[in-house]
Amino acid sequence: MSARSGHSATPFVVGIDGGGTSTRLVMADVEGRELARAAGPPGLVEPANPESTAGKLASLVRETAEEAGLTLPAAALCAGLAGAGTATLREAVRDALARAALAAPGRVLVVEDGEIALEGALGDEAGVLLAVGTGSVAYGRAEDGRVARCGGWGRLVGDEGSGYAVAREALRAALRAADGRGPETLLLPELLAALGVTEPGGVPPWIGRVEKAEVAALAPVVLRTAAAGDAVAAAVVEDAAGELVLHVRALIERLGPWSYPVPLVLQGGLLTDSALARLLRERLRDLPIELRPAAADPVTGAVRMAVAAAS
Repeated sequence: MSARSGHSATPFVVGIDGGGTSTRLVMADVEGRELARAAGPPGLVEPANPESTAGKLASLVRETAEEAGLTLPAAALCAGLAGAGTATLREAVRDALARAALAAPGRVLVVEDGEIALEGALGDEAGVLLAVGTGSVAYGRAEDGRVARCGGWGRLVGDEGSGYAVAREALRAALRAADGRGPETLLLPELLAALGVTEPGGVPPWIGRVEKAEVAALAPVVLRTAAAGDAVAAAVVEDAAGELVLHVRALIERLGPWSYPVPLVLQGGLLTDSALARLLRERLRDLPIELRPAAADPVTGAVRMAVAAAS
């Protein structure tokens, strides 16, 4: 972040990428040139108290502006937040941020985190973004401008192919093996060791008290076990890859027609040099896609949307 140098009346915008583990914030001039950058606590929207999320974000915005010597309110603010899957939640956070007077009246945007990721990854272009980390979701933009989402329904009813889902299915397979209901697998001793428990009975209490990200952190154990030749672990990874392909296929079909091939950006920790990433790329060969690197990160997408709102 830039050093404090007295307050400036320079017009600026705020872009926020609020994830489940941390928040990234960028302040930029109205042309999109970065002025300050900061990181903060998770920006995940709490369904029971969305205003608390707004309070944390407002504090981070004020602190960053103060240290950068920028004077609030900003010309516009765009926050892309994890967990902001319903209009009701987005409106609650937006209204709270608007009351905090962080940006000009009517220039506060709150969208799902996938929307800013899509904007950052593809800019103005049509295509599909598949984001896989703790959770999973795909966003796409049609050539006529339509935008659609696939997946991202949360750990209880969705997030197929994600780090959480891979770990959850591996734990299920390990417990089935412990019962004799499923084939023997190295997942049982490997996961017990990773959890720091000595017997299968320690798994339910552990998963009942930890956060989603802690469960997802077991996914690399599953990938390593699959790479070592364990058939059960390999099946879990194969199923995950198949689910992720379905996300991409569904959006290609929903958002057509296309001038093929369809640009596709893969994003997220699990899709970086892993067994899942390699298997997914193999499966995607059957689809009319062109893999591309992301043009920019999600917080840059939020800045772009804020710049558009300020104009």
